[in-house]
Amino acid sequence: MAFPYQIFDVFADAPLAGNPLAVVFDADRLSTEEMQTIAREFNLSETVFFCAAEDASTTARMRIFTPMSEMPFAGHPTVGGAIAYALARGGGGSVVRLALNAGPVAVTVTPAPRGASAAFDAPLVPKLLGDPVDTATVAAALGLGADDIGFDGLVPVAASSGPTFTMVPLARAEALARIAQDRNVWASAFVPPLSAAFCVARTGPRRFQARMFAPLQGIEEDPATGSAAVAFAALLAPLAGGDGVHEYVIDQGIEMGRPSVMGIALEIAGGSLVRVQLSGQAVKVAEGTLLL
Repeated sequence: MAFPYQIFDVFADAPLAGNPLAVVFDADRLSTEEMQTIAREFNLSETVFFCAAEDASTTARMRIFTPMSEMPFAGHPTVGGAIAYALARGGGGSVVRLALNAGPVAVTVTPAPRGASAAFDAPLVPKLLGDPVDTATVAAALGLGADDIGFDGLVPVAASSGPTFTMVPLARAEALARIAQDRNVWASAFVPPLSAAFCVARTGPRRFQARMFAPLQGIEEDPATGSAAVAFAALLAPLAGGDGVHEYVIDQGIEMGRPSVMGIALEIAGGSLVRVQLSGQAVKVAEGTLLL
């Protein structure tokens, strides 16, 4: 059997930056087990598989796999997958309605000088989970001091946009470059399902820089994590400044040499976070055929 595939660099406007994504088309003939095996073969943070739409309300069904498991939702596959689907069908100016395991997502795709850009509302409004995480243990796991943790009154806490992360606000951006994981402490600081750490520092009034680590899930570091950016909105909402739409930019992947740029827009109504939009660009860098 032959299956066309493409590789996109997501949250980037030029090749060899951002977060790579494998996109496999015409995947209806593949079993779940085969999809998982192909994802391990590509060995990228995520691989997506396009299947035929199951009803007229969606454009296509898209399934998302890491090398280890299937995901109900993730940000960079949704941005990159929608752009890949739109471009493969002849144009970037469209709305691609994806049926994800987390629910339907409508992605607006717009042509760009290289590739295209995409924006969509997260299928779930992110929320904080439980009590703050112990700062001293988190700092030790990251090889940092306790005084490196926290800004604007924020402390480490779990947040979820579907996938769950431990949010680690850092007092200064230079601390990001000093992170050195201590695996002897990591499992006690980031207990599953909170074993993914999204470390973020403010670099401007509306701009942040981040790193994401999930070693217990087989991801040493991720160059761009859209679902974590969406989850971070749950921390940002109380700082946003009242009802309305508030836009931010998050840079990630800089320390990896894969600079990525993610946009998030928070809508607050009645003092509560009601909607988060994630946006970014993607460019195609490779294509070929799987021969199975």
